[in-house]
Amino acid sequence: MRFDFFQPGRDPEPAGWEDFRRDRELTAIWSYDVIRASFDGSWARPLLCVARDGERVVGAVGALRSGRGPFLLDVRLPAHSNGPTWVLPDGDEGRAVIRGFERAARAEFGPWLAGVVYRMVTEPALPLVARRGAVVRPSPGTTLLPLRWTSADGWLGTLSGSRRASLRRQARRIEQDGTLRVVTGAGRTDLDPAELADLHERQAVRITSRPAPARGPAALAGRLLARPAAAFDRRLSLPAAYFAELIPRDDVWTVSYHDGDRLIGLAVVYDHPVTPMYGPFAALTPAEGGRKDLFFYSYTRIVAHAVAGKAESLYAGRGFVDEKRSLGFEYLPMRLVAVPRWALG
Repeated sequence: MRFDFFQPGRDPEPAGWEDFRRDRELTAIWSYDVIRASFDGSWARPLLCVARDGERVVGAVGALRSGRGPFLLDVRLPAHSNGPTWVLPDGDEGRAVIRGFERAARAEFGPWLAGVVYRMVTEPALPLVARRGAVVRPSPGTTLLPLRWTSADGWLGTLSGSRRASLRRQARRIEQDGTLRVVTGAGRTDLDPAELADLHERQAVRITSRPAPARGPAALAGRLLARPAAAFDRRLSLPAAYFAELIPRDDVWTVSYHDGDRLIGLAVVYDHPVTPMYGPFAALTPAEGGRKDLFFYSYTRIVAHAVAGKAESLYAGRGFVDEKRSLGFEYLPMRLVAVPRWALG
């Protein structure tokens, strides 16, 4: 196999990439144009390592590089939160892609590469990257709702009486609010990307803060050992260019909330025929001019959309786990695995 690194902010799309993405039914997160747009003004540069058997694309790893000095290659992509950002063949060939990616990273980045951090590693995938010398830490897990019903009412019927009553009460309040406009759909061209980016940044600031960058390989390793995995789980800012590329796509479905002409909330779904993914949610607080319960109300719309599309399950990402469990979602644990340079490949 051959392994090539591409920097979407600079390099043209790899030959055969879009065909591979469609054949593997990857969501919009893996579109090369979407990855490229995520680079705009970012502190991190997205990378795509493509594995080929001859000229045929057989696997890929999405990652981020930040900083100019020694760094840990960060295996994740913006807005992806339900599992590792790799696409592998089955069986031993998948393990060969991981090891080949690591050897290619050492060759590509030379002594600047201090190691590789694999984020959001699900339990079944852990043996692919855990090894002697690696640091394995618990990471915030993701949430999954198996869809066993033919309508959203079937889902509501499985919830506790109090949760079901509160969802219906919230829906009535929102739908009877004469100043609130709720719009759903794919291929949206009516939303301002700058407004979306500002709304998302406000949400990100409320949820997390960024730690100061480490200096040098030893400092990076020391920080990783001394801090819990969540301390390294920095949310990535999503720039206006990202939303400009993402929202008009036919495979991206959104729920937007407007108070008059002002955008006060947005929920994004990365559509998929089997497992759609609830992506970024952002909303103004009531103190900022927003509304209560937009988060919970979005689930009534998104579950109905997923069920209507005959999906088998719905991912809802990390965070707010107790709230999602009350909506019937299962918790799937994940790990962070940091592999030092000497153990790569």
